[in-house]
Amino acid sequence: MMLAIWDDGGWQDLLTLAGIAFGAYLIVMWIAALMWAYRDVQARTRDQLTQMMALLLVAVLNLPGLLIYLVLRPKQTLADMYDRQLEAEALLHELQEQATCPACRRKISDDFLACPYCRSALRTPCESCARPMMSSWVLCPYCGADRPTDEPVHHRAAFDDESAPDDATMAAPQRRANTARYTPAAPKPADPAGGPGR
Repeated sequence: MMLAIWDDGGWQDLLTLAGIAFGAYLIVMWIAALMWAYRDVQARTRDQLTQMMALLLVAVLNLPGLLIYLVLRPKQTLADMYDRQLEAEALLHELQEQATCPACRRKISDDFLACPYCRSALRTPCESCARPMMSSWVLCPYCGADRPTDEPVHHRAAFDDESAPDDATMAAPQRRANTARYTPAAPKPADPAGGPGR
């Protein structure tokens, strides 16, 4: 029976049909590779020149061009780069929110009264509940107690009645002794040509 198909020319028709099917398969694969490369390069870069070069590479060289594109394409998609950028910004925001010592700029906890690195005073404890209070607060937010106001120290109370200075000496600021000294100017060098100085 196979010999009958071969003799009648049916075998040639079968080969032609297989060739057409294979050609159609290659065209479909070529179009699919072009569409995949277009979508992939759109997801990986916004640069128009790079997108056109990738499409031309796949369009001209077909499957070998697709393999070359796979080697040369950007590693990350735009969505991946956006996610990484968001992660980095979130981490940076978290680091910036953490309190730092105003003196040495090291990270500290919010409830520290003093910096453990440089010993600078950060907060004062509340007299009622002993919780840390910022220096700018006028009352404790934890217990509602008013912060005691620092009253100015009167200099008169420090003196007894006999040695109390009068108002004129109290108001006059004290002057420091002048420690500047006179330094004479350096002598000018003599004119070697024997100018009018002689």
